[in-house]
Amino acid sequence: MGHARGLLLDVGVVFFKSVWEIADDYERLRGLPAGTVQGRGPLEGEDPLWESYGRGEITERDYWLTFAARAQERGAPLDGHPTLMRAMFQQPGIDGVRHEGLALVQACRAAGLGVGILTNELMDFQGREWVEAQPWFDWFPVLVDSSELGARKPAPEPYLIAIEQMGLPAEEIVFIDDNPSYVEGGRRVGLRSILLDVRDPAAAYREAARELGLPAECIEG
Repeated sequence: MGHARGLLLDVGVVFFKSVWEIADDYERLRGLPAGTVQGRGPLEGEDPLWESYGRGEITERDYWLTFAARAQERGAPLDGHPTLMRAMFQQPGIDGVRHEGLALVQACRAAGLGVGILTNELMDFQGREWVEAQPWFDWFPVLVDSSELGARKPAPEPYLIAIEQMGLPAEEIVFIDDNPSYVEGGRRVGLRSILLDVRDPAAAYREAARELGLPAECIEG
């Protein structure tokens, strides 16, 4: 199989850092006591709520909604935002985009390769107005958000829409996601799916660069 000609990214944890990774900075910037935002998923210590998700007892969305509700109960402010996710990622001083993702997208664009986003939650969690104001928004001619479709990953419909909009055969598109079931959903429709481990996100981006025929060093920007 030759090199891929397109890159399709999930957003949360993949193109954006995880909430776990920005939580300490958010607490510091807002002057909140350490531990106001509880739970760091697989990054450190115990996170019983995340373990419940891992056992299939709750959905990923349920995890994040409960995560946010508990932080708010402990004093995390919304600052006028409708969700804690927006308050955290849109807090001035938060560096929320994953640098490896920015670098690989830039390298793809420079090489004439297609780029796109396939997400379940971006507009729901962050709001279209804010998303469209981001400097990277115009880099992505394809942006498929399942929350606006009525069908969510790992159902096949969002993948198939993204593939059609990318204008490439599925087998020529690299897809990165942090959720194993969503990665498998991508494989079922023929995408070159790569699982991103939040504990070593650069590894997924290096693998994607190789699949795209780009030097691994390109993710360093």
